[in-house]
Amino acid sequence: MPDAYLTFLSITISICLLLAAANLMLAMRNIGSAVTLAFALGYAAMALTMAVAALMPVQGPLPGLRLALVNGLGAISMVGLWSGLWLRAGRRVNARFMGFITALWLLPVIGVIVFSPGSSAYAPFATAAVFAGIVSSVWNLYHKGETKNAGDWALIAWLTLVLPVSTVVLLVSVTLGRTDSQGLWLSYLAFMPTVFTGVGLFALLGFTLDVIQNSQKLALTDGLTELFNRRAFDRELAVAVARAQRYQRDLTLMLLDIDHFKKLNDTFGHPAGDAVIRSVARVLEQSTRRIDVVARIGGEEFAVILADTPPSAALRLAERLRHAISEAGSESIRFTASFGVAGLDEGHQDPESLLKAADEALYAAKSAGRNCVRYAADPERSPDNFIGLVNAKPEPPTVPVSENQGGNH
Repeated sequence: MPDAYLTFLSITISICLLLAAANLMLAMRNIGSAVTLAFALGYAAMALTMAVAALMPVQGPLPGLRLALVNGLGAISMVGLWSGLWLRAGRRVNARFMGFITALWLLPVIGVIVFSPGSSAYAPFATAAVFAGIVSSVWNLYHKGETKNAGDWALIAWLTLVLPVSTVVLLVSVTLGRTDSQGLWLSYLAFMPTVFTGVGLFALLGFTLDVIQNSQKLALTDGLTELFNRRAFDRELAVAVARAQRYQRDLTLMLLDIDHFKKLNDTFGHPAGDAVIRSVARVLEQSTRRIDVVARIGGEEFAVILADTPPSAALRLAERLRHAISEAGSESIRFTASFGVAGLDEGHQDPESLLKAADEALYAAKSAGRNCVRYAADPERSPDNFIGLVNAKPEPPTVPVSENQGGNH
């Protein structure tokens, strides 16, 4: 066997073992465990395929056994990797389809072993199996339910590029194999690992990006409610204030705090307190728009950033939320919330001053007896009396009509 051929097999075995180990480590850390386990199986089988090809000579005493082992392990590798790609796309693996491409791969090999028509006789069937696996994987990845990251798009591009190349290479290997069986083996052993090594590298890129995105999400998300946390809120408020100032748009900040939460916790226990916090979070999510930013910024304190919303509309929303929260409890646990509202165009020109104004309005609501709404521009009064007048244009002055002006009097 040529030295270059053995060198290639050694390099391929090393790469496949590294990919198998990397995916197994990801599976052990519960990172895409089903997907990474399928990939680990696929690359381990590919490494064994190459090892058998290197250790068992082509012209050995048991050529049929070598052929069966190489193609059997190759079929396991192929099914493992295609299954991994299906799972990566969020699809359930179709056992019938996988059985079909396995049979398409292996049955002609059995025919070659039994009837000895020539080692190239099964190559067209192997080509068809690879073709079907690539097409199905690209289709599933393209229609992936979750957001595709750069690794997913690289997988799609790689497989789309490989598809026509794989067909040409394997068909050419058939022609070469009719006169040179060693040429067929070299074509096969060079092509398949190249395809699957690219798949493995881009899949690892996808997993890595998933981990980064999940880490970023965890860093900005409150674990109890899955709302934005304080860090994310500060960032979003700064962006919203800058955007509103640049485009001269309305921006209103709403703060709310669950009333007597410590007493509720002490009376019913922390699990009940957590359930109350989650209930308030659900009310806020269900009652606000997708463009609004809802965050949990403290133990029982929440914030809502309302873009393109004047204070009058925010005060009406706060009243609706107050009623919805008071009705969200159970017969045994009732709870309410106090609200503070502040608008950007009322002398608050930066995130800090806007937040301070809303916080002072919230403090005024608590001082007024809780379960109420207060507006930063007039924190001493209930907004019920002037909610329709907020941001309203003043009426033009009227000119009194004297007794001797106009008309017949």
